[in-house]
Amino acid sequence: MEGFLMPGLFKQQGAGKMKYEYTIDTELAIGNLKFLPEYLRRQYLLQHDKYRAFWDIHVRLGKDAPYLSYKVATSQKDQYVDVVIESRVPIHVGVTLSDTSVPQSFVERLYEDLFLMVQMFEEEIRKSTLYLAFVPGEKIVPEKENASWLIRFFTDSMIPLYITLMALTFVFFWLFGNYAPLIYVALSFTLSLVSGKLIARSGNWKITRRQPEIHLLQYHLPPYRFEEFRERHTKKIPEIRKQIYEATIATQKPITCETAGTIFDQYGIACKPDDFSVKKVNLYEIVTKAAHIFDLAMPEVVVANNILPNAAAAGPSPRLGTILITTGIITQLEDDELLSIVGHELSHLKNHDPLVMFFLSSAEYLLRFYVLWPYLFALGLTSYWLYSMVSLGFIYFIGKFIEGRADLDSAKLIGQPQVMAEALRKIAFRRLFPLFKREPAFRGYRRIEWLQLAPHPPAYFRIARLNELTEPEKIKNTFLKSIKDSLNGFLRA
Repeated sequence: MEGFLMPGLFKQQGAGKMKYEYTIDTELAIGNLKFLPEYLRRQYLLQHDKYRAFWDIHVRLGKDAPYLSYKVATSQKDQYVDVVIESRVPIHVGVTLSDTSVPQSFVERLYEDLFLMVQMFEEEIRKSTLYLAFVPGEKIVPEKENASWLIRFFTDSMIPLYITLMALTFVFFWLFGNYAPLIYVALSFTLSLVSGKLIARSGNWKITRRQPEIHLLQYHLPPYRFEEFRERHTKKIPEIRKQIYEATIATQKPITCETAGTIFDQYGIACKPDDFSVKKVNLYEIVTKAAHIFDLAMPEVVVANNILPNAAAAGPSPRLGTILITTGIITQLEDDELLSIVGHELSHLKNHDPLVMFFLSSAEYLLRFYVLWPYLFALGLTSYWLYSMVSLGFIYFIGKFIEGRADLDSAKLIGQPQVMAEALRKIAFRRLFPLFKREPAFRGYRRIEWLQLAPHPPAYFRIARLNELTEPEKIKNTFLKSIKDSLNGFLRA
């Protein structure tokens, strides 16, 4: 993928050979990682043999951890690369080049192959992992995933709100006649003003100076045991969380396999340290730091107990806004990656993006019904729906400029574009599959990604652009640069 930077250490290794060594962060416990070499062999090396030429494949038990080794050929005759992947925390990768003329771009693509496959492996492990979240000092909330439709409704550039209210158009006309479009706009504006408060209500926990941290417990079970646990004890998860909270955080004790294990035993789970991990994140400190960098008032911060990785901003301004972060994204990202993602969301609040999208969609709506309505219906119902799709596509494309600006604002002010690229790669890794679509023969697929009805530019474009930024602080106007970059990205796709 163009513009990709491999975060590795470069070494010279005798006889004209060179070696890269790097690590891949993982949220998994060591007990899960022992399955990684075999997973990569089956799902990557054997499934992508038409995409790359692999041979000399071995899965072995090393001194400290199991490992996978293999060779992969470049496009040049007699050139190849030796790869060794050790299942440690973090995952260790060694890449030895057959000679110094092996292109670095090839090595970078191999790294990204592995990075994406590790994300796939983590997703597979999550399917049979028990997640419990705690905020010290807050009440224990029920084990439920918040209604993601509400989060998307008010945070996805206001377009889901636009579509939903559009569906009520004919009801409005039946009730209010020619005043219907104005009532629609007034209702939309009211909802956009209070969207921050509505999103705050959808969170499970408020993050404040007094309750700044969130603790995330992960315990992996074999798939058959996890299904058995779900069938027998799903409704008891709130009670399990409450018992663990009272036995640990409430009494100033750390959450460990030993302390949590006494509660797990009551539900037929024998806690094994290798399958157990706890992550503690001071979310208030992260958002406070980002708000200080952006010179903004501290917005309200809430956490939604939802394993899907997401962060969103809603509200007309920073002071009246809310940043919502899911437990899923906290689980997947490191603190510095979260800081960059929060910077992206603060950019939306700083630039009043929800209101911008409201005014844009409202202007189109009023134009449609007070100016174009007779002409559209005179040409037939097909022309009306065709115009609707084109106008919606146009609004989404403007949304891509705005989302691109938020990426650049975060990169410019937070100052870590490559870290943000890594965060996006973790969040959007599924959009980077299949792996072979990075090859020239498949790049026509990218044009379709640009034309999809989604407010974000394609993930590959966002990641590559961030990786290419070497001096983001020198960007004078992030919005103009976003427009230019997005149009160039679309035309070159």
